[in-house]
Formats: sequence, C-alpha cells, structure tokens
Amino acid sequence: MSKNRLNQKKFKIISPMVLSMFLLVTFVGYWLHSQYNNEKKNLQVELSRLYNTSINDGEFIFFYRNVIKPALNYQDTINFDSLKIGTKKTNAEFKKAYVKDLKAFVDTNQIYINAFRAIEKNSFIPDSLKDERYYDILRLGYRYQIYPAQILYNQSKNPNDTTQQFLRNIFLRNVTINFPNLKAGQEEEIDRENIESIEKTNSEILRRGRLGIIVYTRRYDKASVLYFEHYFLYLITEILAQIIFGIVLIGLSIFALVFAYRSYLTQAKLNMLRSDFVSNITHELKIPVSTAKAAMEAILNYGITDDKEKTKSYLKMVASEMNRLDSLTSRVLEHSKLESNQHLLKKEETNLNEFVDRIVKSVQLFYADTINIKFTKPDELISISIDRVYIEGVIRNLIENSKKYGGNDVSIVVNLWQKGVHVYISVIDNGPGIPKEYLSKIFDRFFRVPTGNQHNIKGFGLGLSFASLVMKQHNGSISADNLSEQGCEIKLEFPA
Repeated sequence: MSKNRLNQKKFKIISPMVLSMFLLVTFVGYWLHSQYNNEKKNLQVELSRLYNTSINDGEFIFFYRNVIKPALNYQDTINFDSLKIGTKKTNAEFKKAYVKDLKAFVDTNQIYINAFRAIEKNSFIPDSLKDERYYDILRLGYRYQIYPAQILYNQSKNPNDTTQQFLRNIFLRNVTINFPNLKAGQEEEIDRENIESIEKTNSEILRRGRLGIIVYTRRYDKASVLYFEHYFLYLITEILAQIIFGIVLIGLSIFALVFAYRSYLTQAKLNMLRSDFVSNITHELKIPVSTAKAAMEAILNYGITDDKEKTKSYLKMVASEMNRLDSLTSRVLEHSKLESNQHLLKKEETNLNEFVDRIVKSVQLFYADTINIKFTKPDELISISIDRVYIEGVIRNLIENSKKYGGNDVSIVVNLWQKGVHVYISVIDNGPGIPKEYLSKIFDRFFRVPTGNQHNIKGFGLGLSFASLVMKQHNGSISADNLSEQGCEIKLEFPA
C-alpha cells in the first residue's frame, strides 16, 4: 500500500468524521442557544409576574396607609365628613358604614393585624396573607366606592408624587430576594398605545439580545422598558444540565470518532504488516523450496542417480532445506503458543555467568572470524531461575540481529550485571542503530524496519516479538535504545 494511497484513504475517513463532528457541534450549539433564549424569555415572564405582584403589594400598602389606617384610627363617631378616604364624591354615610364594617372585619380576621405591623415596620406584606384573604379587605372598600387603584391615581396627579419610586423599590427588593445577582439598569420610555404593542415590545427586547420588562411610570398614561443586567450567569445556571449533557454528548462523540480513527490506523498498520509479512515470509520460504526443487530436478532429469556421492549430496541439500522450512513453521507455531499462554516454560536455577559465556563462545565459534564479540560479566555469581532453551534463543537472536544489521565490521558487547532486585543482560553493537520512529515498534509481531522491496536481510519480524513474549513469561521485560554516538543496545531485565 503506497503512502499516497494511504493518505487518500485517511482523507476519505477523516472528512466525514470532521463533517459529522461539525454538524453535531452546530446542532448542540443551536440547541443550547435555543434553551438559553427560552430561559431568558421565561425570566422575562417571571420578572413581569414579579412586577405585577409588587404593584399589587404597593396598592395594598397605599390603601392601608391612605384608607385602612385612617379609618381604624378615626375617633369621631358622629362627624365623618372630615375623614379623608375615598374620593370627593364619597359621602359621610358611606364613610361611616365603611369604618363600622372595617373594624368588625379586622376584629374577626386577626391575621390582618400582623400584615399591618409588617407594613408599618418595613413596607412588607407576609406571604401567608397572599391568598383569597388578601383581597377580602380590598373588596370591602368596593361597596362604598373606595378603590385601591384610585389612591394610586390620585397620587400620580400630585406634583410631588413619589409613588413610582416607592413601587419601584418594592419591585427591586423582590427582585433581589428572588434573583440575587440580577441588577436593574437603564430605563427607556415608550408609547403605550395598546396591549398588542406592549407584547410586541417584549418580544423585540429579547430579539435585540437584552432583558427587559414593561413598567408603568404613570399608571394610566405612560410606560417604560426597564432593562436588567448580570443575568447571564443565572441563565447559564438554569441550563447547566443541558450544557453538561451537550458537553458529554460532544465528548463521547469525539471519543468515539478518535477511537474509530485509531482503530482504522491500527487496522491499516496491521494490513501493512501483513503485507510485509507475506512478502518477507514468501521470500524466506521460496529460497528453501526453490533449492530443494532444483536439487530434486537435478536428481530426476540429469541422470545422476548412478553417482551415489552426488545423489547423496543433493539429498542432504533437500533435507537441509526441509529442516529450514520446519524451523520456520515451528517458530511461527511457538510464537502463537507463547502469545496465547498455552506454552508453559520449564524454569531451572541457572548460573548466568557460565550460561551467557557459553552462548557467546558458541556464537563466536560458529561465525569464526566474521564477528567481533566480547562478554563482560561481574566477579560475583548471578543465579536466577529461567527457561534455558528459550533464553538462549533470545540471546542468540539479539546477537545475530546485531551481526545482520550492524554491517561487516560490527563489534558486539554482551553485558551481564545485577542492580538491586533486577538482573540485566544487554547486547550492544556499534552499527547504524534503529530509526527513532521505529524504536517502539520493533517488538510488534511481524514488524520489520521498512526496506522497500529489498530482501537482502533474511527474517520476517518474529524474533524480537518472540523475545518480548519470552521475557513476559519470565515476569521481565525487553527494551531497545540507540546509543548517543553510534550503535544500539537491547536490554533484558529479569527479577532477581
């Protein structure tokens, strides 16, 4: 699989992923924006309701101060013309009857006494009063043409009117109690033509990105928009659950996409490894098969059966190549067994000083003068429990790799030492080393440092992977690192 083709496939995979994430983020953003605006609209409705409640409270307080309190405190039981309640049209008989009924009503409804005390103390009406009883005392005045709204209207005609500020203070106090972080800001006067225009103004306020409600600077002629500030945090708190859900949804989607993409990359790498493995193992298997085939054809077609020595030589060649095939297949099978933990190691207490020394001498003897190898060991004896067959295979493989990849003049040093509760064996060469980008991959199954289509170095990527599995079976580890100047070090670590 070429690099350009792999990049094209990556682009085809990444593009829909990025597009889907963009659409998801856009959808979640739009949804949260809608939730934010809905909560903002609900807050506007709640503030309007609170404003109307505050106006009702103000009406009751003004009615108490201008009607109820003077009536209850009026001492003259004969002359009611001097009692200033109601309007100029309210006659003395109505006033007398009202005072009589009011006192009787308050005597039988003691709860109003607490309300009057609260009003006198801090202009506050207890919530316990705000039910049907709240209006009973107001309805009493209706019989005698004494209306709460009329009191406010009369106040608004006064040049020194402080009614609006009083009602505003009640409203702002209620806002502070119910929405501590909300602050009243700018106020803009508007024309109050009809209910439809007022409702339209409310919607336009929100569309302009501001939060405001309609308030009445004059009860019956003028109106204003009172804007509020510092509401963002409140609205965010209200939709916090939706925000968390949106973040979790996006987070899970990103995780799923990253996981899918990494799985794709892993699969692509596995495909490349498989392709390299097939190429390498085909090359490895083709040589003994071709050699054995050529030897058999020579025996059959060139009439050498009468020459016993030559026939024997060719048959030995065939047997050797078949043994090589058997060795290759056995290594693959052994690797699979170790990987699935089906193979149990046979561990024996081993003198590593002698064990490694024997391996080094054996390799030196086998390669004669084509290898320069040295073994350094400590003076003290190091003995641990290992599977001698597998560990010997691992060490031989490391030395042979140094010879194969290090070049003709490679020098190899095998070290043995103990530090604390660990025993180390390292194989160091002065070869070209391993490219940094492949250092973490050389222990993967079937992986070989890419060499293009060249197969000048035999192998199919199982040696170091097999070594890693063997070390795991020994509760140890294997690592690789390039030296600062030149060469590479492969280190085996055993528990002491």
